Amino acid sequence: MFNKNSIYMCNIWDRRKSLTIWTVVLSLLAMLIISMYDSVGREFSQIFEDGGGSFQAFFGEEVDPGTPAGWLGFELYGIFLPVCLAIITIGMGSSSIGAEEDSGTLELLLASPISRSRIMIEKSLALVTVAFIISNSVFLTVCLSNILFAFSINLIDVFICTISLLLFGIFFGFFALAVQSLTKKRNLGISLTGFYIGSSYFMNTLHSIWSSIEPMKYLSPFYYYDGNMILQGSVELINLIVLIIAISIAYCIGHFSFVNRDTGI
Repeated sequence: MFNKNSIYMCNIWDRRKSLTIWTVVLSLLAMLIISMYDSVGREFSQIFEDGGGSFQAFFGEEVDPGTPAGWLGFELYGIFLPVCLAIITIGMGSSSIGAEEDSGTLELLLASPISRSRIMIEKSLALVTVAFIISNSVFLTVCLSNILFAFSINLIDVFICTISLLLFGIFFGFFALAVQSLTKKRNLGISLTGFYIGSSYFMNTLHSIWSSIEPMKYLSPFYYYDGNMILQGSVELINLIVLIIAISIAYCIGHFSFVNRDTGI
């Protein structure tokens, strides 16, 4: 479907080094964390109990590092992986069009016989592909580590959590893409989306302490991602649907903004 000179393949090729580094580092880190469970995980469970409600408020009430699912959620899928994947996709989403504008090559690209819709679609597919490769490489590492170490976890739950993680990362990437398309400023796309990911995390965690902000949790992608609960075997299909809808809205805003942009060409 795509030749080697397509916009899609060029975007993947341009990010081959960073993609390889992120994939290898996160996969090795996942294996290291799983290997530490037998010696460290249960000690963290005692720390959580001694810490009272403070840890639960920050990491979530369902986290129990003394179990394989809780340990994986606490150390990897709860906060670390979502934030890392969001950082990658935010950078890619904001620069998909923004980098072309900053370098002055957007006019040349738009002057080519390639429609604006195709440009946006192929750049967005490249973002999805990068997010897919990184999230699934970690999943495959968990599958391998489940065999190599004393770590027994339901791989179906991990697979579903990986799907939710993928949707989470794609949403923030498309959100950054939409902001950049609307404002024509790459740095603003990065900063506003970065602010949103930080504030949305606290919207989702602090409502257990301040009941007055509880309704705000529904504005947080972390609430719908909820990797800890998925790893515990509690899957809410509606949460995945909400993430898909949010992705669609963010993409449509970015797409139509770029297609209808007046660039003088």
